[in-house]
Amino acid sequence: MKHSLASLALHLEVEGPSYYQQLIDQIKAALTTGRLKPGDKLPSSRQLSMALGVSRSTVSRAYDQLLAEGIVLSESKRGLFATELIQSQAPQRPAQPGKEAKAHPLLRCDSGVDTEAFPAREWAASMRRSWLKPDNRLLAGAYRTGYPPLKIAIADYLYRLRGLHCSPEQVFVTGGNRDSLTIVQHCLDNLAPKAQWWLENPTYPPIRALLSNRQGGLGSLTIDDEGALLPPERSTPQVALLTPNRQYPLGISLSTNRRRAWLRALQERPLWLIEDDYDNEFVYQGRMGMPLMQADSNDRTFLVGSFSKVMFRGLRLGFVVVPASHFDAFSKAQQQLGASASLPIQPALADFMASGQFDRHLNRMRRHYRLKRDRLVALLEAHLSESLDWATPMGGMHINLFFKPDRAAQQPAGPRDQAIADRLHQQGVDVETLSKHYGSAETAQQGFLLGFSNPDEQTMLKVIEALAAELKGGSAASG
Repeated sequence: MKHSLASLALHLEVEGPSYYQQLIDQIKAALTTGRLKPGDKLPSSRQLSMALGVSRSTVSRAYDQLLAEGIVLSESKRGLFATELIQSQAPQRPAQPGKEAKAHPLLRCDSGVDTEAFPAREWAASMRRSWLKPDNRLLAGAYRTGYPPLKIAIADYLYRLRGLHCSPEQVFVTGGNRDSLTIVQHCLDNLAPKAQWWLENPTYPPIRALLSNRQGGLGSLTIDDEGALLPPERSTPQVALLTPNRQYPLGISLSTNRRRAWLRALQERPLWLIEDDYDNEFVYQGRMGMPLMQADSNDRTFLVGSFSKVMFRGLRLGFVVVPASHFDAFSKAQQQLGASASLPIQPALADFMASGQFDRHLNRMRRHYRLKRDRLVALLEAHLSESLDWATPMGGMHINLFFKPDRAAQQPAGPRDQAIADRLHQQGVDVETLSKHYGSAETAQQGFLLGFSNPDEQTMLKVIEALAAELKGGSAASG
């Protein structure tokens, strides 16, 4: 069943919270009241943005959050569908019966892009230049694997910053990380149809959700101080999805010995790697690690990257670098699924990269985020040093906070971080928990992820003060 826009009764108020948060709350409310039922199809981001008169990126951001929370599911070529809303996800009722409660945006330390620092003027110039005399083949939608000048710019970028030698023909432009993984998955299902798949534990929850319906289930790769451990050796094919240079969410890089072990396994086993180049643009100390793909002489590593963390989420462009010997197999998989990357925006990004603005923007954001990281660390030291431990990250866009061992020992077993997060949510503060990134509660570490790239210092302070008060209150209660 496909709901009409009218039956959802979505509307946006100028003086309310952010538009995307209003959309999230109203879709949850529609599930609660029964206007939207599990299995119902949601309008496309294009349809909904046109109906509400907002940008498509606003709708996409709301949908991304609902996908991350498991409230909607994405099905390839079909669209987004509602799932069952669990009670803890339901919107809160108004405090006073008969009166509408005034909604306020949640305070959060998000690890998204700081759009206030985006070079809008330079980007507008690239958009204008790239469309002064558009390519006729672009207008006809002929570039299925991506706009050729953008593929050239990406290959050059990967060589200059990462030391990866690849041809522009190996670069496939995609509609972002989810699209990349869907195509790689489809390709590998053809190349290694009976392979056992392995994910890092912990990992990004939407990735686990995307791959959760695989036959035979998903294996878990344990993360230690040297990075992801290898799966048990088998004679049958295996596929592992890794974030080797900055593991998400723990931020651990593969040690030299562990990198050698993975590369040796690629030579000796029927093993395939999907290398996610997560957060690797933002390294504040040391050098970026060279991709494993560069040293894989067996051509069984696919490198996946995205521009959403460097540019802005609404861009929705990513890429896959495909081993040269598997170009045809990947091209066939993409053709079967259909190209999702927007062609009209690709010339603008190609111009932005070729003109040098991309490199300048990236360098500015590294300095900007490093300063924001240092501000967050100073606030943590002032307010949370008695309750939590952390290490200042050498890269990335968030900091992991862990309960001190003596504090953790005083608490009963269970997802303590989620209980604290739920109480803070009632106060209008949203904190991301570490435990939700694990495959099961039994193996989960507990703690919090605080992003420093998106929030301003005042927001950081308010979130940290609220977390400190909750921790102090919880300790007093347990004592």
